[in-house]
Amino acid sequence: MRFVPAQAKEAIGISEETFRHWRQTLSPLKGRRGYGPCFSPGDLLSLKVVAQLHALGIQVRNIAPHADALFLSCSQVAWFGLEDKTIVFDGVSIELTNVVSDSRSDTRARILVPLRPLISELRKCLSLEDAHPQADLVFPPLEVANGRSA
Repeated sequence: MRFVPAQAKEAIGISEETFRHWRQTLSPLKGRRGYGPCFSPGDLLSLKVVAQLHALGIQVRNIAPHADALFLSCSQVAWFGLEDKTIVFDGVSIELTNVVSDSRSDTRARILVPLRPLISELRKCLSLEDAHPQADLVFPPLEVANGRSA
């Protein structure tokens, strides 16, 4: 399934200006032009992680060097396979992990972004968007005989 830019912006919860800036700054998004469906579920999850890091005060230019790794990590497996994973960002690298190692010798600060809540938010937003008013139409049963309606 692919999503158009308007769906991506709405699902992530960012403005047009922010989205435009991210598309210029993050290398995996460069070259995706127009209004056609060009964003994968992995792209949406990656953008949601970027939005979460940005909300914590990390500037997108600091995430940009790690964007390829982030987008690759979020695109390798379907969402249900990522729900128990966490993105770990330490300013030097970005990594998809199950559990953060308890290394006492490493004193770098890390930001942990659990993917389950982000995936849940995306699913909720996208399912609301897919709700069509005509989906609740009820048609009466028709009698079918010999492959034709009576």
